[in-house]
Amino acid sequence: MERDVMVPMRDGVRLATDIYRLDSAEPGPVLVHRNPYDKSVAQHVGSQMLNPIVAAEHGYTVVVQDCRGCFASEGVMDLYSQEFDDGYDCVEWAATQPWSNGRVGIYGSSYMGVTALLAAVAAPPHLKAAASYLTTGNFHEGWMYTGGAFELGFNMGYTQVKARQAIARRSIHADRAAALMAELGTSGANRLELCRHLPLDEAPVLRERDVLPYWHDFLDHPTYDDYWRRLDVAGRADEIQAPILHIAGWYDQFLKGHLDLNRALDAHPNIHVRDTHRFVIGPWDHNSYEGHRLSAAGEREFGLAAISGVIAVSGLVLEWFDRWLCDVEGPMFAEPRVRYFSMAGPDQGWRTTPDWPPPTTPAPWYLGDRIGLTVERPTVPGARSFDFDPNDPVPTVGGRTFSLAAGGGGVQDRAKVARRDDVLVFESAPLDKPISVGGNVRAPLWVMSSAVDTDFTAHLVDVEPSGYCVPVADGIQRARYRNSVEAPEFLTPDEPTELTIDLWDTAYTFAAGHRIRLEISSSSFPRWSRNANAAVQPEKAQPDDLVVATNTVLFGPDQPSHLVLPTFG
Repeated sequence: MERDVMVPMRDGVRLATDIYRLDSAEPGPVLVHRNPYDKSVAQHVGSQMLNPIVAAEHGYTVVVQDCRGCFASEGVMDLYSQEFDDGYDCVEWAATQPWSNGRVGIYGSSYMGVTALLAAVAAPPHLKAAASYLTTGNFHEGWMYTGGAFELGFNMGYTQVKARQAIARRSIHADRAAALMAELGTSGANRLELCRHLPLDEAPVLRERDVLPYWHDFLDHPTYDDYWRRLDVAGRADEIQAPILHIAGWYDQFLKGHLDLNRALDAHPNIHVRDTHRFVIGPWDHNSYEGHRLSAAGEREFGLAAISGVIAVSGLVLEWFDRWLCDVEGPMFAEPRVRYFSMAGPDQGWRTTPDWPPPTTPAPWYLGDRIGLTVERPTVPGARSFDFDPNDPVPTVGGRTFSLAAGGGGVQDRAKVARRDDVLVFESAPLDKPISVGGNVRAPLWVMSSAVDTDFTAHLVDVEPSGYCVPVADGIQRARYRNSVEAPEFLTPDEPTELTIDLWDTAYTFAAGHRIRLEISSSSFPRWSRNANAAVQPEKAQPDDLVVATNTVLFGPDQPSHLVLPTFG
């Protein structure tokens, strides 16, 4: 093993790199892993996706690099955007070393998966394959914003974590740096309270634009514009020239990016990329890549078959790279291209399909007053309203959340949430037979609001006979972005309008005797930023801008608000 080899990038900045290889190895294939969390810490390098020592024993040389601006590397971190050029340069450097035969792969989970996918978009000539795990293919939708609402809990917490490095790396007077470090410690002690700070671009420490310019970039670009197009892996998928293996989780906050990337790769103009990519979706939340999490997603275990992290994934990743770097084809390549885990019910377990989503029938479940959720289209018009007070938002409980400011994601009991006055509950009768769904869940709703802008949230819930309420899927739609994430349109107060909440995809069986529940509200805090119920951009609202909105869901023959479940059989 060689430590801290300083590899020059095209601008002269040198990145610290460790090299794992067998002493007796002839020139052979190389795997690249680029990491912002300190390559000298074994937990950050070898316990999530692939241990470089195991890969070296398998015959690979493994290059593990601290990202720019991180730990032993030089430079200042420019979150995300730096990984195109640096990934390209690292791959091409690795391809020309005496221990390399010129065939290079790149892999990573979470941010390390970001480095892998952005390098794949940069398309270095010697990159033969990439593998990513619980990351994203779309930085705007599902990473920074969802349905137009800012992913607050994750991004504020994560930017605070990176702030310590930024303060140390930038040219800041020592007294100012010390004051910022002290303020960082104080504000970070209560991240939930920090998420309440308004406006967000004036939050403690994060307000310093010269220290954390990317935080302000995120908030200055709420719409999908050229800033996000450059970072959009799915949108730039045509530039990828290497086969991609990507692994996602049903309860991962970043699932949407994987779904978008899969669709983009399915339509890739290069038949080699289009026909060779592989997609795996397990019953996991974002923390599942940590080895000790095993098969848990929140409070629910999914059995030995669903074990995740390095225990389960490393063999899959090695088989993937063996195919493209060593010309050895394993069992994976005899199976259909998509492997997914169907959750709950008597048939819980892994399934395969040539494409995602699998063939299903979109079944509408209509909202009503007396019978809350039914397959029969309502014949009588009706409406239900609630007051949304952004100073008293609905708390985030379970679901697809990875927040450093809130409780855990995955399966958490939502029974208490449903008892709030600002949560509308539409619930089916107990099911007389199981209903299995697989694919995109959405809620086309007729709504109105007393405000010019507000949010509508939807949570799909499995109500068990015990009363435990299992979150299955969730989503949000900021009303001003109901027709386009590029061109906002405000509401006309108290005028009905139609919008659709995308709850993303799932594979789940509602068992006989269970009830299907749809919860409608206007907030899930701190996962998503609070809407001020005003024309101001919510993330830049002042405390005095926040007003209470009366929000209404309409239903009936002419305004058939409903839930769409992609149903098997």
